[in-house]
Amino acid sequence: MLKIGVIGCGGHGRGHIKRYTEIPEAELVAVVDANPERAREAASEFGAPHHYTDYREMFARHALDVVSLALPPAANRDAAVTALEAGANVLVSKPMAMNLAQAEEMVAAAGRCGKRISLSLQNRFHPEVRALRKFLAEGRLGRVYHSRLWHGHVMDIPGTPTMYRRALAGGGVLFHTMVHLLDVTLWVLGNPRPVRASAASYQKLRRMKKPAITWQGSVEDCDIEDFNVGMVHFADGSTMTLESNWLMHPRTRPSGAELLGDWGVAGLRPLRVELEDGEKVVDVTSDLPLDDPDDLGNSCQDLCQSVLEGRPPLVQPDEILDVQRIMDALYQAAEKGCEVSIVD
Repeated sequence: MLKIGVIGCGGHGRGHIKRYTEIPEAELVAVVDANPERAREAASEFGAPHHYTDYREMFARHALDVVSLALPPAANRDAAVTALEAGANVLVSKPMAMNLAQAEEMVAAAGRCGKRISLSLQNRFHPEVRALRKFLAEGRLGRVYHSRLWHGHVMDIPGTPTMYRRALAGGGVLFHTMVHLLDVTLWVLGNPRPVRASAASYQKLRRMKKPAITWQGSVEDCDIEDFNVGMVHFADGSTMTLESNWLMHPRTRPSGAELLGDWGVAGLRPLRVELEDGEKVVDVTSDLPLDDPDDLGNSCQDLCQSVLEGRPPLVQPDEILDVQRIMDALYQAAEKGCEVSIVD
């Protein structure tokens, strides 16, 4: 039986806690939150025998196998390193860290301690994603030479300081929303190596006549971007454009990804594959077999199973670092106003 601890009992943390209570091989031992009432409520609701306001006290009292971090990015590095050094495997809620340097410290600590570290990127478990990854791996679209990604919210900047205050959040819509679609598209493509990027960021919120504020306070409390557009070049010669937007209008295109290949076009959200046959375009989407969604699990279950089975988790450290590299490069390019290199 795996001993489980969860640090952070807000919305994301409670989601992790619930997941662990559904895993037969997992035993929820303790939950942690800086707010004592929130920690107490989560422990009571989910049957955790212990709750704390300081994760160091949890590690001093319990030997844990798996720990989930549902914290602001600013707190992830210290909590992850502490958990790893205490002997736990670690699952981190996205984004991994404030920047690449911190993410690399976390991955290095996992290697040093002989433990697993993974990132909660649940889109990889969707049947449509797995079907498209298999289709591309079989070479049925030819070479994918360009990918278009657009993702965000309809007129909604999340109303928690851990997402709209740079000191806690690290970044805005790119960091906290686009990260999911970026990761899953890279994974579907087979994780090509990024080499350079250009970008621009914008904050529309403060320029609106009637700003859409979802928190108590002023517009000035938000100091991150609500829009980012960028382009990434990969070592294989392919490219990717990303448009991240928290203030989309309802009638504009929904979030999605489109992959342009030599022999056709594929898309996610919804899954769609069209192949070219001379002048005809043939929709072959229905030919893609989908896995049973009930059999695919989730990030919490995957990390537990990886520990029990002695295998790597689905989201692996080198893939996590590439996602962080790209996001860091897009922010740097936007700040500098020029293309920047992405180095390993």
